Amino acid sequence: MSLQNEVLNFGFNDGPQVNRGRIKAWINQAQQRIARQVEGPEFQVNYSIPIVAGQQSYALPADFARVQDITSPIYGFRLQGVDIQNFDVVNYSNAVQTTPRQYTLNQQNVMFWPVPAYPDPLLMRYIAVPPTLVNDSDVPVLNPNYLDLLVNYSLNRAFAGEDDYEAAQFFQTQYKSDLQEYASDVQNRSVDRPRIIDGTWGLRGSY
Repeated sequence: MSLQNEVLNFGFNDGPQVNRGRIKAWINQAQQRIARQVEGPEFQVNYSIPIVAGQQSYALPADFARVQDITSPIYGFRLQGVDIQNFDVVNYSNAVQTTPRQYTLNQQNVMFWPVPAYPDPLLMRYIAVPPTLVNDSDVPVLNPNYLDLLVNYSLNRAFAGEDDYEAAQFFQTQYKSDLQEYASDVQNRSVDRPRIIDGTWGLRGSY
């Protein structure tokens, strides 16, 4: 509720273009986009994949955004992630069954090669899309120190809806700047792969 009030405090009167319903939608949209753009620890989920011997493909969790890594807790190694084209090259026969060493994502599934021969669990760390905030008492998953991102994103949309493009541009620029600050703060910079994906397009409190 306090985030909605913060947006309205910028001179909006809960009218047809800017109202609580639309602000709720913008806040949800902002948080879900942030989760897809920045690998914040608050969005990370550790998921044990229930491996079945002889089964190569497994459905991804409903809230899956993107994978961070997949490891074998029993044997102590990390599986190699490959794209679907390279996976097709090695996946010439499902008859090859042993401990998986590689994985790929295909549509809404994760696939392993070699095909698992044993029901040994695999641990997948992934970034989850946060649940939609519905009630005024719902609390965002986003780090409380960066809730101003949700406000600035909403203000960009609100001022654009009122045709105040100068103010909209200001808050879009602020959102981008704060997003970069958030990314630098929370992402593990020791991992040698890109941590920001999909071009980034900006008070700290409760929903």
